[in-house]
Amino acid sequence: MTLYLAGGNPSQALAPVLDAFVKEVRGRGDRVAIALLGSPDEAAGVLDTYADPISSRFPEALIEPIWLTDEDDEPIQWPADPENLAGLVVAGGWAPGYLEALTSWREMISTLVRRGVPYLGWSAGACVVGRHAVVGGWQSGGRQIAPEISGEGSTELDIRDGLALIGPTIETHADTQFLIGRALAALRQGPMRSVAVIDEGAALVVDAASGRTSILGRGQVTWASNEDERFFVRFEPREQSAPTKQ
Repeated sequence: MTLYLAGGNPSQALAPVLDAFVKEVRGRGDRVAIALLGSPDEAAGVLDTYADPISSRFPEALIEPIWLTDEDDEPIQWPADPENLAGLVVAGGWAPGYLEALTSWREMISTLVRRGVPYLGWSAGACVVGRHAVVGGWQSGGRQIAPEISGEGSTELDIRDGLALIGPTIETHADTQFLIGRALAALRQGPMRSVAVIDEGAALVVDAASGRTSILGRGQVTWASNEDERFFVRFEPREQSAPTKQ
């Protein structure tokens, strides 16, 4: 029951993440579902970005795209017999759209993870997995807390219920978009108790059963927590592990 939560999109820095994910997938089968935001016409050109790194490591893999669309005439179709999937990938992109599209499938995704299907979330796909999700915003109460580019279309901090696959909230692109400030603002404003802020070239690997974590890739994860209205920040470099706060 492993979640691989990448701070960016596929890159050489994140090759160890793909290696670990594919190794786990091979132990279960050959069907890998990849969820992308948009219709086949809109998102087909992006599929190879996420499929090729898997196929190059596992040529026998059967890639099954899931098109996350809000079109009434194109309802979201999940692969047949999803319980037999060997792996689930959620791509990067517009975080609010991913969360909205996946919320109605929360129970199915949670069931798959509990049954041992490894989950690989790239950027937005990582942001949505917590009990609470920060999906945008670059101001809090009119005060700038992050670069405007990280707002995802929202000005004010946007905190929503996440997929609740794990307890902590996830922020990505920590080093390239300077999002530790937004994580602290979320702790101050929102209901979450802890936030893991992941560097773009790193991934937080979570054992969903035990809550144990480790780091793969280059960079670190910055943990911020709110305990009795006191804020604590610690850094978890790669090749170390620690329990998460649920």
